Amino acid sequence: MRAGKTTQAFIGFGSNLGNGRQLVLSAWNQLAVEETVLLRKLSSLYVTEAVGMASRSLFTNGVGMVETEFGPSELLHLLLQVETEHGRLRDVHASGYQDRFLDLDLLYFGDTVCSLPELILPHPHIASRLFVLAPLVEIAPWFQDPLTGQTVEILYQQLLSQIQQGKVPAQGISRIERVG
Repeated sequence: MRAGKTTQAFIGFGSNLGNGRQLVLSAWNQLAVEETVLLRKLSSLYVTEAVGMASRSLFTNGVGMVETEFGPSELLHLLLQVETEHGRLRDVHASGYQDRFLDLDLLYFGDTVCSLPELILPHPHIASRLFVLAPLVEIAPWFQDPLTGQTVEILYQQLLSQIQQGKVPAQGISRIERVG
């Protein structure tokens, strides 16, 4: 990496078509090819039920922490490129979420808060998804959400409490492999 200013970013990885483990690890390693992205830590991989969509296929999920000289839009562009190279096809006519070989979400980009047509930061669904919070807590429980000021550990505990109280539907999740 060059000697420029870097920002810590967190990326969500998901796959529910093909070999999810292989696709997630391949995408993680492909990010390292870019000299402006430094891989810091990848969570364990988790198998999860679909959330927010109907699907018969389970997901493989994880979260990675990187440092980058890119801006948020540049990093998003790289993530979309990696998705495409791993077989992601987007049906612009379909409504809602779709099954996919690879889904990469920019969750946090430092303390950046933005709302653009192509990018919302922090990712708007972090606090409602165990498949994001469980791996995120594993690698960076101390990280503070720039909107709420709460750590991701607190967000995770709040979601677990909401699920236990029946305020939020249960979300099946189990760790399948330690990676980083």
